[in-house]
Amino acid sequence: MAFPASSTLIVLCGKTGSGKTLLLQHLTELGYPVINLEKIASHRGSAFGGLLLPAQPSQKEFENEIKNVVLNYASSPYIFIEQKSSSIGKRKIPEWLLEKMKEGIHVQLNVDKKTRVNNILKEYKAAGKENFIDALRKLNKRLPQSVITEMTSLLNMENYEEFIEKMLDYYDNTSKYQAEKKVTVDLDVEIFDINNVTKKLLALL
Repeated sequence: MAFPASSTLIVLCGKTGSGKTLLLQHLTELGYPVINLEKIASHRGSAFGGLLLPAQPSQKEFENEIKNVVLNYASSPYIFIEQKSSSIGKRKIPEWLLEKMKEGIHVQLNVDKKTRVNNILKEYKAAGKENFIDALRKLNKRLPQSVITEMTSLLNMENYEEFIEKMLDYYDNTSKYQAEKKVTVDLDVEIFDINNVTKKLLALL
């Protein structure tokens, strides 16, 4: 299947906690065309991605909803979307969408680490330490036991800020954030004010 619209995708890229999802939510509220993959998948894409969210839809439901959203915006010259790898939780992103994302205009959000920690803290803290510890166990095969022990200790002390900082070091070192790009635009974010960041983003287009 080919992408069922002539729209160009504006692909938001950036490290974990850069505020990509917050931007998409704000753009949606302002009435801009958005494909929010995390919302459709009911997952944020990491080992902790299912926290505070309902169960994921079936693969068929996931793909149908993406297609419906795209068709809904078929007359728009562009649609905003967040850069993702090939899957979100247990759901695979359809190949026709991944190919279209590669062809899109990629906007790289450059956000400092402290701001990223704060963004994640706001979104996840309500999950509580037990849910964090359960999610951390999913990384048992990927992280050395010494790191798992240290991370668990931080959670038991409810030191979420340091826990998130250290987890970001892990994700920054292991994840590939940038897909093949045709166009790259850098968006430097010094202070994460959602209205200001949105204005800067829209001014680039």
